[in-house]
Amino acid sequence: MDALSTAQIVGAWVSLFLTLCIFSFLYADNPLYKLAEHLYLGVSIGVGIVEIYYGSFKPNIIDKLRDGELLPIVPLALIVLLFLKLSTRIGWVARIPIAFLVAAYAGVKLTGEANANLMTQVAQSMPNLRQLWIEHGLWDWQADGAGVFSGLVVVVGLSACLLHFYFSAPQSRLLKGISRFAVLVLMLSFGASFGYTVMGRISLCIGRVQEMLGLDKSEAAVAQIHPQIATLISAVIAIGFLAVWRARGGEQDEPEPV
Repeated sequence: MDALSTAQIVGAWVSLFLTLCIFSFLYADNPLYKLAEHLYLGVSIGVGIVEIYYGSFKPNIIDKLRDGELLPIVPLALIVLLFLKLSTRIGWVARIPIAFLVAAYAGVKLTGEANANLMTQVAQSMPNLRQLWIEHGLWDWQADGAGVFSGLVVVVGLSACLLHFYFSAPQSRLLKGISRFAVLVLMLSFGASFGYTVMGRISLCIGRVQEMLGLDKSEAAVAQIHPQIATLISAVIAIGFLAVWRARGGEQDEPEPV
C-alpha cells in the first residue's frame, strides 16, 4: 500500500475527534456536540450546492445558454424570482416559481409513486399461495420464513387492519375480535419497524467504533494513522474541554417557565 498523504492522516484524526464530539451528547448538549453538528450541516449543504451546480444548473442552463439556446432563460428567470422571497415588499412574486415547482413535482411523481408504492404494496398484499407452495412450501427457514403460512398471515392481518379502521366502532363480537387482532398486528408491525430503526442506528455506531479501533482499515493504513492513539488523544481533549466547560457553569438548569 502506498503511503498516505498528510491530508488523509489529518482527515482521519479529525474524523475520530468529531465522532467523539457527537458521542459527547450522551453526557450533555455541549459546545463540542454543537461544533460537530454545525460542521456536518455546513459540509452537507456545501456538498449539495456543488452537486446541484455541476450536476444540474451548469449543464442544463449555463452550457445551453453558451450554445445559443434561449429556452433555459425561462428556468433561470424562475430561479431569480425565487430569491425575491428575501424581500419583504415583493416577496409574493416568489410564489410563482414555487407554484411551478410544486405542480411539476406532483405531476412527475404522481405516476412514479403510484407504480412504486401503491401498486407494489397492493400486489405484495395479495400473494400467490400456489406459487408460494411450489417454491417454499408451508414454511421455508432458508428464505426467511417465506411460504403459504406467511402469505396467509399477510392477507389475514391486512384484512383485519382494514376492517379495524373502517369499522371504528364495532357493534358485534366478531368485529370486536377482528379489531383486537388488528391492533395486535399493528403493534407487531410498529414494534418491528422500531426495532429495525434501532438496529440500523446500532450498526452505524458499530461502524464508528470500528473506525476508532482501526478495525475497518488495513494494517498498513493503521500503522500510518494510529487510530487508537488518535482516539485516546481526542478523548483526553474532549474530556478536558467538558470539565472546563462544566466548571465555568455549563449545563446549568434553565429556569422553568412561569
